[in-house]
Amino acid sequence: MQKPALIFEHSPWFLVLCVLAGAAYALLLYTKSGPWGAGLNKLLFACRMLTVTIIAALLISPVLKQIKNLIEQPAMIFAIDNSLSLAEVTDSVQLAAFNEELRQVASEIDDQYRVEFRNLSGDESDEFPKQVQYDKQSTDLSSLLNDIKQDYEGRNLGGVVLVSDGIYNQGVSPTFADYNFDIYTLGVGDTIQKSDLSIMSLLYNKISYQGNKFPLIAQVTHRGYAGQQAKVSVIKNGNVIAEQQVKLSGDNQLVDVKFLIEAEEKGYQRYQVTVERKDGEFTYTNNLQQAYVEVIEGKEQIALLAPAPHPDIKALKSAVESNANYTIDQYILSINEDVQKLTSSNKKYDLVIYHQIPDRSGVYKRFTEKFEKEKASSLVVYGSQTDVRQFNSFNKILSLDAIPGEYDQVTAVFNQGFNSFKLSDELQQSMDEFPPVVVPFGRVSMSADADVLLYQQVGSIATNKPLIAVMHQNDSKRGVIMGSGLWRWKLTDYAENGNNEAFNELITKLVQYLSSKEDKRKFKAYPVKNEFLTNEKVVFDTEVYNDLYERVYGNKIDLTLTNAEGKKFNYSYITNENNTRYEISGLPEGVYKYSASTQLGNKRETVNGEFLIKELQIENINLTADFNLLRKLSDKTGGKFYKADEMTGLKQELTTLKAQGTIHTSEKYLPFIHLKWLFFLLLFLLAGEWFIRKYSGGY
Repeated sequence: MQKPALIFEHSPWFLVLCVLAGAAYALLLYTKSGPWGAGLNKLLFACRMLTVTIIAALLISPVLKQIKNLIEQPAMIFAIDNSLSLAEVTDSVQLAAFNEELRQVASEIDDQYRVEFRNLSGDESDEFPKQVQYDKQSTDLSSLLNDIKQDYEGRNLGGVVLVSDGIYNQGVSPTFADYNFDIYTLGVGDTIQKSDLSIMSLLYNKISYQGNKFPLIAQVTHRGYAGQQAKVSVIKNGNVIAEQQVKLSGDNQLVDVKFLIEAEEKGYQRYQVTVERKDGEFTYTNNLQQAYVEVIEGKEQIALLAPAPHPDIKALKSAVESNANYTIDQYILSINEDVQKLTSSNKKYDLVIYHQIPDRSGVYKRFTEKFEKEKASSLVVYGSQTDVRQFNSFNKILSLDAIPGEYDQVTAVFNQGFNSFKLSDELQQSMDEFPPVVVPFGRVSMSADADVLLYQQVGSIATNKPLIAVMHQNDSKRGVIMGSGLWRWKLTDYAENGNNEAFNELITKLVQYLSSKEDKRKFKAYPVKNEFLTNEKVVFDTEVYNDLYERVYGNKIDLTLTNAEGKKFNYSYITNENNTRYEISGLPEGVYKYSASTQLGNKRETVNGEFLIKELQIENINLTADFNLLRKLSDKTGGKFYKADEMTGLKQELTTLKAQGTIHTSEKYLPFIHLKWLFFLLLFLLAGEWFIRKYSGGY
């Protein structure tokens, strides 16, 4: 720290006046000796003079300037790749010895550098960990190095020692990025390719419907077994349900083994896919992969009724069918065969789309009562064949006072206040390109419960008339589309974007909202997602409501998890307003059923469900170390590459480096009036003077 300097807001010559003022004031009081002696009189004179001088000096606002220099020692970060691939090729004894040797290197340079340790798991420490857990299920070296780069932006970083086998399976190659620090790489593992047979990956749909068959593709690769046969099997509940013999081609070439599996039981189903073991394989851990498929009971059922064919019908139907969760049945009521089919059908529909219904024929009346009893939601599409008088009582969302034979050409404007569901920004932008649709001309009166999704725009003038509106009342949802000519939107979407994603999004989200049933349960407990990885915490969220459906807290929740083997795990927790979640760690891979319950009044409420925990099986696919990547990374950044058995060379390199500290200078300005010791000095002088005078009989 440099010597402090004294700064004045006014000329320092005013200090002379302050001293003179103090002397004059003291002289006025102590010219004549009091009842005390001459020596005591001089002491009192000095106290008063010093007190007045200090107080007067504070009036010219002196400031103490302090300059502080702080030397930041350079940091050396040991970034350790603690992924499973290292543990697969190196036994625990060798890893422990390697870690101890690395610890010694760190201690040797501790006087030159501020040593820090990091790993792929996000752990940070100023001390080398006694044990390194090589259990990370993925390797993202670029993310590890980028985090260091961001954290040490503007700080003194002497370099990074990257301890790795050079294998990455997430993110981009670390050689693609630019780093402003030297990276010294220490290669661990074996670069010699060994004979091995493995399942590289499994390709399958995560969802299948009960009773359907779904494709399952196993991608098999090998090294050293060209021309041989290998048996690939699919196992469920310990039983082989499918198997194939495949011929292995050249080294490192993929062989796709295709299976067609029937989805029999609903819920999460686990399928083990194995490739037979061969003599001389380096490891058998990659001969097995797990596939988890959620089998659901059935699709949402949609019915589309229309008095006659129309191009809008095909556009609506194709949009609904673009979502695999929906099936749609089309009925043209002017075709006797369709009427008979609908009459004899026992299907229960979740949503009925009435295209240009109600019409004057009245055929639809034979079916609407049935749909109303089944509490099916409805979407009414207005058109030229719609009977306006019956339309007003049929749709229950709006009332139309139309002029017969009069129509408008309008475009769509998204209602920014609509919040029942969200439309993507891309769709909202595409609406500007959609051509006009035909709507009836007249006045529109909306129900108070209606919510407008799209408004009508005539030319450049946006109106408050709805083009698409929805309403949720009691247990049913209703929707209305006031325009005809939606097929033009589909064609325009394809012409502008090369696909129908924007149009399909609009229709499928509208259909999804209308067909979904509202959950009126007073108690809900559920995992925040359906799938977790083994290194993640399983998080449950909880909602509890009273009779007015107001959120309440403080309930004790009993939670039971049951794995596939029937083993139960019991937990309990209490919700509060700041935290309604509960976290569970350490659960192994598998399918879990859960049952959560709580007491609401005199009734015990219970919810059930299931979720999946799976292992990220990518670390054992490639076990051949890539030292070339590490060399390239070191060469690019100005560092050097060393093998694990060249640890001495790394230590010598780090100890011979001239580590330069960084000087950080800070200035601090401290007004004298803020000095506490100065206050106590003044208090001491005044109190001392008063005490001496009092003691000597001066008062």
